[in-house]
Amino acid sequence: MTITLKNDFHHTRVSLKSRHGHRLSPGQVTRARRELCGIDGCTCGGYCGERGPQSTPDGRARIAIHPTEDGGADLELIAH
Repeated sequence: MTITLKNDFHHTRVSLKSRHGHRLSPGQVTRARRELCGIDGCTCGGYCGERGPQSTPDGRARIAIHPTEDGGADLELIAH
């Protein structure tokens, strides 16, 4: 599934393909942080650099991001 994470402070977005169901690899998390907010020391975003409500492309579910021990992230889809 392709998801788009947004940062409504910097007005940026990044599209990523989740792997193994709803999971982002450590490299994808690093890419998301870099593209959503590449400013050292900035605390504008969450774990993946996202800020503001995150939802699936069809808008049917909210996305909650949970860090994993390996530096990746699990994506939880929560129906509206």
